[in-house]
Amino acid sequence: MKNTEKNKKKWVEKVKYTLKLGGRSDKTFINYRSHINKFLNYYDENVEINKLSEEKIIDYIKKEYIDLNRCAASLNVGICSIRFLYSVCFNKKLNKDLLPSTKLKRKIPTIISKEIFLKIFNEENCLKYKCWLILAFCSGLRVNEVATLKIENIFPNEHKLKVLGKGNKERYTILPDVVTKFLRLYCKEQHITCKHGYLFIGQNNDCINSKSIINYFSTIKKAYNLDTNISFHTLRHSFATYYLMNGGNIITLKSMLGHAHLDTTNIYLHIAQNFNNLEGIKYV
Repeated sequence: MKNTEKNKKKWVEKVKYTLKLGGRSDKTFINYRSHINKFLNYYDENVEINKLSEEKIIDYIKKEYIDLNRCAASLNVGICSIRFLYSVCFNKKLNKDLLPSTKLKRKIPTIISKEIFLKIFNEENCLKYKCWLILAFCSGLRVNEVATLKIENIFPNEHKLKVLGKGNKERYTILPDVVTKFLRLYCKEQHITCKHGYLFIGQNNDCINSKSIINYFSTIKKAYNLDTNISFHTLRHSFATYYLMNGGNIITLKSMLGHAHLDTTNIYLHIAQNFNNLEGIKYV
């Protein structure tokens, strides 16, 4: 199978169709497509992609990822997308021992102090932006979950939000009164009276693009000279940490965050621990 433009489009389309059948998100396909196109464009059109040896693919991975010092997450997606391409389009299983997934470093997340968050929040004049901030900080939503939040999934009387998370998995998370207050103010300002549809509207009455939220937070980061490790996702990390600091239950937190495994949630225990109240080794 020659690496022609026609074949490239056909292969990518089959990858998209198969991911959809498996219930994978559009974001997963976009990530896979990017790495697959990069792989296919590396070779000229006369190369028979399906006949490439694993050694050749390893050479590609080395030159385009390892030698360029790409992060482990990018390397993993690159390898997984190529393995998926071969499995779906060429019915060929690549050797996972030769093309293994890389172990990711488990870094302790950065959080933002309550004082800094309140300063940013109180000085923000736009109600929509205030809602973005408080949904992440007080309800633990990811950026895409903020962007796709639907009005019918807001339950103020029950103090909960229904969230569509990663892998199209639904879950419930906490809706504090303070969040309800600003969501109501935003709806009043925007004259939102219907009880269904997206809360934050983008083009063609669809939800806003999550990049709009990311770009907004980038301006905040510069304006307040925040640490380089801080991102919009830091607000979610902060929610989890302060919840545990206030005596919250780790199992409940796992459910609210939508984590598949408790090990993922346990990372917040390291940040929430107050070492000032612990007794260590008696040196004297």
